[in-house]
Amino acid sequence: MNYNADSLPPIKLISLEDKVLPLAIQKSKSRSAKIAAPTDIRWIKVLEFLRSTNLAPNSRKLYERELKRFLGWTQLHYHELRPRHLGLYKEYLRDEVKTDSGKPLSKASINAGVAALKSFFNWMCYTYPEIITTNPTLGIKLEKVPLPPAQSLTDEQMERVWSALELLGETKERDTALVHILSHGLRAGEIVQLNVGSFDGKLLFLPDTKTNEPRLVPLRKESRDVLEAYLRSRSVAGEELNSLTPLMVSHHASYKGDRLSYHGIYFAVEKIGEFAGIEDLHPHQFRHTYATELLLLGVDPSHARKLTGHQSEKAFRRYTLRSEQEAAIAAYYRAIGEVEAE
Repeated sequence: MNYNADSLPPIKLISLEDKVLPLAIQKSKSRSAKIAAPTDIRWIKVLEFLRSTNLAPNSRKLYERELKRFLGWTQLHYHELRPRHLGLYKEYLRDEVKTDSGKPLSKASINAGVAALKSFFNWMCYTYPEIITTNPTLGIKLEKVPLPPAQSLTDEQMERVWSALELLGETKERDTALVHILSHGLRAGEIVQLNVGSFDGKLLFLPDTKTNEPRLVPLRKESRDVLEAYLRSRSVAGEELNSLTPLMVSHHASYKGDRLSYHGIYFAVEKIGEFAGIEDLHPHQFRHTYATELLLLGVDPSHARKLTGHQSEKAFRRYTLRSEQEAAIAAYYRAIGEVEAE
């Protein structure tokens, strides 16, 4: 049969919006509606960075917050970023970001944001050179801020701490050992990682530190005795100790016998501070006290830095200020022929 244009039936257009879709298409649309937006690949790299670095919990939280803020500021992929973009971001932190109270960020807070970016992009360049070949944070300088003073405890405050330990109940032996270890300059995060095998009866061996460099910490005899007594009491109580047993254990009802956590250390020190009448006592104050004490004893600053695990001479400078002041006062009294004031 021959067809011509006049004999063909008229074409009728059907609007799909007014009709029920075929079942297969309905299922396809339903699945599409349920699929969430794809995760930003940039954030996946941030999470990998946070997992791969040895950050204390507070530092990790700060880095995560600052990197999340940066990714919210720009949609550029890492390979598209240039130093000028980071310069603009620093201006954004300085001029537009406000604190909860509505005040501009302090120079220290701006530096925290920039430092987080510098650390992340250093890692990215090293880990993924095929993605980013040039670090965009190079040349971005930190704000100049005065070096904060060391938060050292006074001799009188330390006496109150030792006295407060006598008032503790079940945690007395552990917390006494904890304070003795803190008083040798260890960070809370470093103490968490310590095992029984980390203590050889005289020294503490720290294989995993914030600076990624192993460290040996010599303990005073009194501290060695306290730590040995604490371990002996656990053994007498029936605990089987081996080289991989946590050096410090929790007394919390839900975690009794488990490794003492970072937050557990902070909670223990906070409780000691309440008994000692020292407001906001925190573990890092013992580290400051130890570093200052080393210098007042005349220990060479380079040796003191080795003992405390400080890589940066600039960061350690805060501890040298007090010892230099003490030395200057002593030199003055010697020069004028007077005995140094008590």
